[in-house]
Amino acid sequence: MDASSIIRKELILGGLNCAHCAEVINEKVSKLEGVESSNLNFINKKLVLNIQEGVNEEEIIEKAIKIINDTEPGLDIEIVSNSKVIKRELILGGLNCAHCAEVINEKVSKLEEIDSSNLNFINKKLTVNIRKSFDEKETINKIVGIVNATEPGLDIQIKNENGNVKKSEVKEEKNDINKKDIIKLVIGSLVYIFGIYQIATGFESKLADAMFIIAYVIVGGEVLLKALKNAIRGQVFDENFLMSIATIGALAIGELPEAVGVMLFYQLGEFLQGIAVGKSRRSITSLMKIRPDYANLKEGSELKVVSPEEVKIGDVIVVKPGEKVPLDGVVIDGYSMVDTSALTGESVLREVSKGESVLSGFINKNALLTIEVTKGFEESTVSKILDLVENASSKKSKTENFITKFSKYYTPAVVIGAVLVAVVPPIIIPGATFSEWLYRGLVFLVVSCPCALVLSIPLSFFSGIGFASKNGILIKGSNYLEALRNVDTVVFDKTGTLTKGVFNVTKVNAVGISEEKLLEYAAFAEANSNHPIAKSILSYYDKKVDLDKITSYEEIAAYGIKINYNNELILAGNEKLMKKENIFYSKAKEVGTVVYIAVNQIYRGYIVISDEVKEDSKKAIKNLKLLGIKDVVMLTGDNEKVATAIAKELGVDKVYSNLLPNEKVDKLEKIYEGKSEKEKVIFVGDGINDAPVLARADIGIAMGGLGSDAAIEAADVVLMTDEPSKISKAIEIANKTNKIVWQNIIFALAVKAIVLILGAGGVATMWEAIFADVGVALIAVLNAMRAMR
Repeated sequence: MDASSIIRKELILGGLNCAHCAEVINEKVSKLEGVESSNLNFINKKLVLNIQEGVNEEEIIEKAIKIINDTEPGLDIEIVSNSKVIKRELILGGLNCAHCAEVINEKVSKLEEIDSSNLNFINKKLTVNIRKSFDEKETINKIVGIVNATEPGLDIQIKNENGNVKKSEVKEEKNDINKKDIIKLVIGSLVYIFGIYQIATGFESKLADAMFIIAYVIVGGEVLLKALKNAIRGQVFDENFLMSIATIGALAIGELPEAVGVMLFYQLGEFLQGIAVGKSRRSITSLMKIRPDYANLKEGSELKVVSPEEVKIGDVIVVKPGEKVPLDGVVIDGYSMVDTSALTGESVLREVSKGESVLSGFINKNALLTIEVTKGFEESTVSKILDLVENASSKKSKTENFITKFSKYYTPAVVIGAVLVAVVPPIIIPGATFSEWLYRGLVFLVVSCPCALVLSIPLSFFSGIGFASKNGILIKGSNYLEALRNVDTVVFDKTGTLTKGVFNVTKVNAVGISEEKLLEYAAFAEANSNHPIAKSILSYYDKKVDLDKITSYEEIAAYGIKINYNNELILAGNEKLMKKENIFYSKAKEVGTVVYIAVNQIYRGYIVISDEVKEDSKKAIKNLKLLGIKDVVMLTGDNEKVATAIAKELGVDKVYSNLLPNEKVDKLEKIYEGKSEKEKVIFVGDGINDAPVLARADIGIAMGGLGSDAAIEAADVVLMTDEPSKISKAIEIANKTNKIVWQNIIFALAVKAIVLILGAGGVATMWEAIFADVGVALIAVLNAMRAMR
């Protein structure tokens, strides 16, 4: 069904704390007639309904609310009105000026029609949220006007609500080499060399001067034209204007060779910088080449090649050897090996067969796979990952925000300095000539553009985020990448994080009844639970459970379960449940998670379930300590005996056991006591039960479990392979990226400061100044690209 023919509705389910109930609600609502698809996000308690157009919308919502109330009574249900903003994306083809990008974004964000905007210079994408109270078409026209006024000649493509480009006649930029620019540079250089030859051989004449003027017009004509147009529009402090004033000033005082040389090397530097930025863009894009181009939709006995956006949930697609899996789904026929490296960074191939889940972005290697689609393209793993990486630039680091503010004041300050250097000394210093000090002022103008910083800093962070994603680490913003370098303490949840979360029954201890009967009571008690422990008991019981025999069911958070089965009251849970219900019991001596069983208030024994530690958990903690992490802490709801044994095995510094979810937050608050703002705390959890702690920590890291929706929603960083050792890799990438960022900042500012001081003292010429501008920018960009390796 076409996306435009679907009505999206959102319901907030306040007070929803039962993950199993959330699954039941979502399953029932998704089966309602007229509902195309539904998604209940347990973390933010949001139920999203995609309703088919033409169906009674209010009736569907009423039915959904009834299902919610029947499944989990007493929830505070709020129907969210349609979003107050319209999200639109504009692709600015040909945008190569980082400073111009900053100016465009600032002007657009100040429009009253715009709720927020973000211009990602790396992928040339301007994302705007337009307030619904304003006309969308008029607002887009205003934005286009700002773009054209700031940087004329860009190829602007506007995406509609379906993600399709409205203005598609624009050809995709295949490379960053413009033949016209090369021709201008070559001709200009030859004419300039001829002029220099004239001077070198002693033939200084009007011909040599004419050669320099011709070379200047050829090389700098475009710069002069842009400067004039921008000045008319009020853009005085842009690079074109400053370079034009500086070189025209040099021509005016008779420094013809230098003026032409500066303009020539400025243009050459800009040309090389464009190639370097283009290469970095392509390198980052290649890291994320996971977007599928098409899907083989199976219709009867025929295959139809369609766009992945056209495929609906429940459709059957075929993936041939060598093709990307276009959408998330379940294999219904076939056996093959798949390459998951694009999502996980793991080079080892994975086997998939009938009944197993596959994710979009996997590459099928050697056999035909028939897949039933379980998620639409917008909700698919590949779509979410691309969205996270592409929009990571909207969450700017403190360093980026500082550079943005700094660049606003730097250029005007240096220009004012240039005017003072040119005007004041000739007035107050006896014998000082105006032409000499004007030349020194012109040196200031050449150095006054902050492009090296404005361009290289975001590029460094974006490269780091792109490289992390290639390694199966999704970092949601450069602010989190920056914070990762200052980590002082790492706090782990136990189950599903340091351990596999795969529980096995290791002991059945019955009191007064047979082991088989004890298992039967436990299985019926846990039959409606989705918890891993419940699943392990049911798996061990290995018999059919008749749910009709259960007449009542109550899940007591952090205690256990109470049911009525065959007119008997059964309690299954931890020690707290036994104490709460005043049941005399014998404490288990075994290490593991213990489920105590009572029938009709009489203790009947316990079942021990053990969890297995992940293979790389010990390595993960060792690597963190080698990186200088001071404290590694483990929080768990498990009993003290189990927690202490695992902590000792892994080398964890501190362990807190028997914790309820809210108590985990309290423990995290205590960990923060006495820490400075720079000492950051990471919390690592499974992204489902640990949402409050993930939200409270400076950096919340979730085990993504290859596409866990809840994990992706809850955390700041998602590990796509469930390997805790990836945390140290994320910190290493953060350290390297931040090191590169500060190398560029210190290098750029130091060179500019030195040239400004030497220029004011008459030592530095325009040759040094042009290096401090485009030369430094080029070096900074090349250095930023190291974050991708």
